[in-house]
Amino acid sequence: MKTLCCFTLVILPVFVFSQVGVNTTNPLETLHINGTVRVVNTSSSTATKLMGADNDGTMNDVVVGENLALTAGTLHAFGSATYGITSFAIADGPVNEEFHDQDLGIDGANQDKTVFRLTGRTNNYRFTGIEGGTDGRHIVLLNIPAVNFRLENESTSSLAENRIITLSGGFESTSGQGSAELVYDGTLQRWFLINIRN
Repeated sequence: MKTLCCFTLVILPVFVFSQVGVNTTNPLETLHINGTVRVVNTSSSTATKLMGADNDGTMNDVVVGENLALTAGTLHAFGSATYGITSFAIADGPVNEEFHDQDLGIDGANQDKTVFRLTGRTNNYRFTGIEGGTDGRHIVLLNIPAVNFRLENESTSSLAENRIITLSGGFESTSGQGSAELVYDGTLQRWFLINIRN
């Protein structure tokens, strides 16, 4: 009996602290699954958290951000929209310099940003097109320097899918500081200028 108790006490910690792997011989978590996961017949209990996976596949809690609430198992959006904002330096150069297919990182590093504070210019400048448009993408360009900022209409200097339609038939510009609001139409593959303010 003493031998059995001693054996149990020696073996028990191995099972208590072991890691289990499915399709892996080297589990890195308490449960490590190498493959797809399917969950069926879930209970009807109310969810109190969201879950997501990091780059390694490890499951973690997801923090619910501003204007969202998880209440009674349902995710709700509320309040007014909050826009991500970033400063973006435009290389300084000659008067009326044109920037073709301008990369603002809207499909990469700045994919969560809506408002772009354009800085760095001491001379008037122009955009002929903007890279990375996707259907419904909304951006606001804030021209911070006290120089004119111009958007060219359907300029062939930029690729077709990056071009801007100003809806006036010609260019539109700020007189010094101002803003331009655009939305991307994925069907027509064009940015549409929907508002410009000085």
